[in-house]
Amino acid sequence: MKKINFLFIISIFLISCFCSAQDEASIEKEIMELHKPTKIIHDSISNLMKKVNLEIESEKDSVKRNQLTIRLDTLWNALDQNGINELKLDFDFARKHPNSQRALHLIRISVGRFVGMNFYDTFVEVFQNFSPEIKNSEEGKEMAEKLHYFKQSKVGSIAPNFSLKDINNKTISLADFKSKKYILIDFWASWCAPCREELPYVKELYKKYQQQGLEIISITKDEKSDLWKNAIAKEKIESWKHISILENQSTVDKDYFVNGIPHKVLIDKNGIIIGKWKGSGENNKHDLQQQLKSIFEAQ
Repeated sequence: MKKINFLFIISIFLISCFCSAQDEASIEKEIMELHKPTKIIHDSISNLMKKVNLEIESEKDSVKRNQLTIRLDTLWNALDQNGINELKLDFDFARKHPNSQRALHLIRISVGRFVGMNFYDTFVEVFQNFSPEIKNSEEGKEMAEKLHYFKQSKVGSIAPNFSLKDINNKTISLADFKSKKYILIDFWASWCAPCREELPYVKELYKKYQQQGLEIISITKDEKSDLWKNAIAKEKIESWKHISILENQSTVDKDYFVNGIPHKVLIDKNGIIIGKWKGSGENNKHDLQQQLKSIFEAQ
């Protein structure tokens, strides 16, 4: 009798596993169908971007190159919007599949990306809708941790404090600037081409608003100090403050939920995050410039 009971339990377990595998396979097919329209748009835009990039590389006329660059930025904006549209579809899908590990994975991969930057409340709402089993899984715990860092680093939150040594071995504490300066934190690295392409623009902002109360703190993800220091000298950006994550053995990038660079954070005199920009592009430049203009030129 005990042997029969044991075999029965094993059979039930195997059937359960088989059904679960079938469910996840079915869900995978649903996701593929769900993403078909946005994938077609993504592939179409990507092909256009490749074509424009090739045209930029071969174009000698500066005016035409500038026009092509604007066209490329427009395509980037369209690609980003397509990604946001897909994320909204994923949110709806996850709401309908609260017992699916695959559905959790679907939204987890977007939580730290540009497309998810303005959807903290939605991520929380959708995550809380998952079953206890899904939320308590390894990936569920990882998602909960990500949401913790997301919350403390989003616009409207108190900026996580740090006290770190700068390139001159001087301690830089964010708290020291409270009530005195607006702080622009720029997460970058010497090997990051988009980061370095933006430096002339950042230098112009610093030159324009430094005397009015803007301080810049560049925080590098470089793993080689000599490359970091050489880049600072080459780009002639010694005038503002520079901190190395590696040299400080710091987790400041994690505290600010930095998953890619360039990544900029604007903090007001009260220590509140009032702006956040992931990635590069003309839209981000324009938004940051307009926000600084509204702060310093309205005074």
